Amino acid sequence: MKTQNHRILVVDDNPTIHEDFRKVLSPVDAYEAALASAEALLFGKERVRSSSLPPFDLTFATQGEEAARLVQQAVKNDQPFALAFVDMRMPPGWDGIQTIEALWKIQPELQVVICTAYAEYSWEDIAARLGVSHRLVILKKPFDPIELMQLAHAMTAKWAFERDMILREFELMGHVQERTRRIDEVRQSLVSEQAQRQRLEAGIVEIQKMEAVGGLAAGMAHDFNNILTVIQGHLSVALLEAGLQPNVAQSLEEVMGAAKRAAELTRQLLAFSKRELLQPRPLRIEEAVDAEIQMLRRTLGEAISIEVAHQPNLPMAMADPGCLGQIVVNLAINARDAMPRGGRLSIMTRLVRVPDAAAAQRLHPLAKPGDFVQLSVVDTGEGMTSEVLEHVFEPFFTTKGEGRGTGMGLAMVQSLVQNHGGWIEVESQLGTGTEFRLHFPKAEAPAVQAPPAARAPVEGGGGKQQPATVLVVDDDAAVRQIITHALRHQGHTVLSAEDASEAWKLWCSHSRVIKLVITDITMPGGVSGLDLGRVVTEEDATVPIIYTSGYSPDVLGQAGELIPGKNYLAKPFDLHDLVRAVDISLRAAPTMQRNRASLLAEPALAG
Repeated sequence: MKTQNHRILVVDDNPTIHEDFRKVLSPVDAYEAALASAEALLFGKERVRSSSLPPFDLTFATQGEEAARLVQQAVKNDQPFALAFVDMRMPPGWDGIQTIEALWKIQPELQVVICTAYAEYSWEDIAARLGVSHRLVILKKPFDPIELMQLAHAMTAKWAFERDMILREFELMGHVQERTRRIDEVRQSLVSEQAQRQRLEAGIVEIQKMEAVGGLAAGMAHDFNNILTVIQGHLSVALLEAGLQPNVAQSLEEVMGAAKRAAELTRQLLAFSKRELLQPRPLRIEEAVDAEIQMLRRTLGEAISIEVAHQPNLPMAMADPGCLGQIVVNLAINARDAMPRGGRLSIMTRLVRVPDAAAAQRLHPLAKPGDFVQLSVVDTGEGMTSEVLEHVFEPFFTTKGEGRGTGMGLAMVQSLVQNHGGWIEVESQLGTGTEFRLHFPKAEAPAVQAPPAARAPVEGGGGKQQPATVLVVDDDAAVRQIITHALRHQGHTVLSAEDASEAWKLWCSHSRVIKLVITDITMPGGVSGLDLGRVVTEEDATVPIIYTSGYSPDVLGQAGELIPGKNYLAKPFDLHDLVRAVDISLRAAPTMQRNRASLLAEPALAG
């Protein structure tokens, strides 16, 4: 809808001029309007105006000051004038130029017609003084009524056109702002999606890197377990030799203990690579920490003092003993490297209670409500910057010099703590030191300590069981050799094979005499020890099978079928573990064979 405004202000000190404007621009005055209304009442028909154009709404002022007040009031009432006819000479007040300046300060869009009978101002002078010419027209007195009428219609139409243009401009600016806002929202969304995509891509790269590290760690740990099996086996044989000097026997026992600690390290590598499950159990963390202190004092050196503080009556926590020791050692060595000129290492334990989910969220993304045993390791070293702190748990990230660190230590610590169902926090300041706070879930009930199992003696000449023929299958020649040596030392006959194919050939040739099969699970050739065991069991279900592997039954997907110490031996194992498992299996075998023989001896039922 187009804007219409027929309000006109006439500013002239001569009242006669006012009447001239009224006759030309608003011929239907109040008297004529009253007369037309009376005629309509008498004759029932309203008189038709002679002009089809609408009359103008005229307002008059005799001085510029009065005109300024009228314009200001009209703007305030939201009924602005569209046009003002301004006389040039209006003594004793403002002249026309001053009046126009005042009116435009109040209403800049007001259209103006200057009415003058003199030529004291040229158009150039007027335009230069007022600074605006596109809303200004000069009308010479005496004016022609037609010219006056044309100017009135043209200038009020021009005011309406400019008002419509301004409104459309505002509307267009609104559309532009809305479109700009939407574009900005889309841009922000794209930026957010791009950032999320980059995070996802970085996460995928990290997962792939961790998969590669996990595969490498798992492969190394598996092969190392075979080596440790050989070491432990030969140590067991050496310790059985008669006449060993006490110092030699003690040295061999120390080596055996070191081999078992090495086995714990390989198990932690497998846990880090998610290929070995941890074995958390109720554990007194303060006792596990104290057990490492003597070794730490030797490792850290005299320049670093160690302070230990435990909260009294600390409850047990769910933790893997081997992993906990490795975590403490790893953090202590990192602290030593951060204190090249010496310092103080403080290790503290205390109970921490997380009351609710809100408190847990404030602590750490992995925190959850409950009671946790907190292990704090604090050093007085060089500290870390905020940039280093952001990457401190990333694999391969290290600030140490070349050859002094792999960047895997803290990544492994974080992985082990999280696998326990806990979380780790770190705070550090340059020049002050660093504090690591590890949280382990509190054990629900005290641990019931089971008595240690009696170690079966490794004796020669048959032992408690009659000699039997045993098929040993392992792709590692050294492992086959030590198992063969131990079994023959027990008086058994041993057939050995390096893979399932060779084992199957031996089985086909000696199935009548083979009483036990010991097989590694992971072997080359595409046929695993589990496959071999299933085929042998289908042939003769009375023959027991003992499986060996560097992986746990859970990871192998056989948690319900493989029972450690019975039909499963986790590498590395020593000869006592092997002898005990063989003894248990051979004890069960005669019963199975008798049952089978009795079934075969029963007469067939008469039909």
